[in-house]
Amino acid sequence: MPRIEMEHIAWAHGRMGAFRLSLADSAICAPDLEALGLPHLASLPAEGYRAQDELEHLLGAHLAAPGGRVMVAAGASEANACVFAALLAPGDEVLAEIPGYEPHRAVPALFGATVRGFDRPLAAAAGALPAAVEMALGPRTRLVVISDLNNPGGTALDPADARALDALAAARGFRILCDETFRDAGEQPPGTCASVSERWVTTGSLTKSYGLGGLRIGWAAGDEATLGACSRAHDALSAQPSLLSVSLARALVPHLDALRARTHGILAINHAAFERLAARSERFAGPAVRGTTTWREFTASDEGDRFATWAGERFDLALARGSFFGRARGLRIALGGEPAAFAAALGALEQAAAAFPWAAAEAGSRRA
Repeated sequence: MPRIEMEHIAWAHGRMGAFRLSLADSAICAPDLEALGLPHLASLPAEGYRAQDELEHLLGAHLAAPGGRVMVAAGASEANACVFAALLAPGDEVLAEIPGYEPHRAVPALFGATVRGFDRPLAAAAGALPAAVEMALGPRTRLVVISDLNNPGGTALDPADARALDALAAARGFRILCDETFRDAGEQPPGTCASVSERWVTTGSLTKSYGLGGLRIGWAAGDEATLGACSRAHDALSAQPSLLSVSLARALVPHLDALRARTHGILAINHAAFERLAARSERFAGPAVRGTTTWREFTASDEGDRFATWAGERFDLALARGSFFGRARGLRIALGGEPAAFAAALGALEQAAAAFPWAAAEAGSRRA
């Protein structure tokens, strides 16, 4: 088995929490379920793992997933691994978006696949994404990996682009994995691209858009054959998620709309605060922010990484550096913190930007 390195995950586990201020956690801040009057305690259900079957159907109905069900796993990370195991064979090629989530580029190697990156257009007109994929396709490409909302950019997948990607996949013989972990932090109604056609498989979780990461509940959605292959892969991994997590997640599914409304309320405050910063500091100007993260690029090839290090050392501010997402000139800024804490971290970001020795260049050369 090849050895893989995932610097972002290791940093998040080992270093991110050591900073006094943070714009690095891409999840919405965790809710106080008890204070919200929502289910907050779990017990082992008398019916055992039949509760998981019910949860899979409840989530499937919520998403209008193919067949009315999903396969529940221990978080989206395990769900993604199950998809890679189910769809890939040694020698296959994966195209993964850049900037994009590091495990999408690293984990396929565990199953003998090779990975190439392609540039994901983050602020372009409809049609740019399928055009970028088509340009990058090779004769061994078997899977294209994208995210909706994009992590790190927060860009939503345009429905027209989804249809064009599906047509391209049908013509060129590849599958599409769309990681929808951040989707419900955006404006589109609940749903899943797995319903576009059998060429799509999607993954999601309760972590990022709902702040319920401690449950470690994720899922894969797709046609019956794909879910069957994912389930067989799951048997070789954790086999089943925690039954306590399944029990509480089952109780919370009827309240997902309320939790999503809470998320959107927090993001409305934080987005407005970030837009005010962007109006004052051209360094952070760019497309309107959506979801729990946004992405900004700077002039020098490593400037995002250098700025993240500077902000951490000088201002005790955690930032996810661009190289985690395949592009060291960039910087991911997380927008989902509790509003008072977010405002304090945003102030530190502005101070760090004012003090940092930026590369000399025309402002117009920076890309958002």
